[in-house]
Amino acid sequence: MEREPNLVISSASQRIVEDGMPFKVDIYKLEGGDGWSLEVVTEDGTSIVWDDLFEDDRAAFEEAISTIRNEGAVAFSNGGSNVVPFKK
Repeated sequence: MEREPNLVISSASQRIVEDGMPFKVDIYKLEGGDGWSLEVVTEDGTSIVWDDLFEDDRAAFEEAISTIRNEGAVAFSNGGSNVVPFKK
């Protein structure tokens, strides 16, 4: 039986504060995989995951920072119009 690949967490993953709002930026890929995934988690636990993979972890981090700054930190929290809540 073939083993599951390990999850590789980028050293670029970190907690940041933008406009006074904390975010957790997670950048990861499957061991041997071809691209990095990007997830931004807000203080209230809302998770935003990019559909596209990034060639390297630095590009993923720069995209997270750029998007947070361009959209505005508040757009990621408090049920902004771009956040679709999961049904319970």
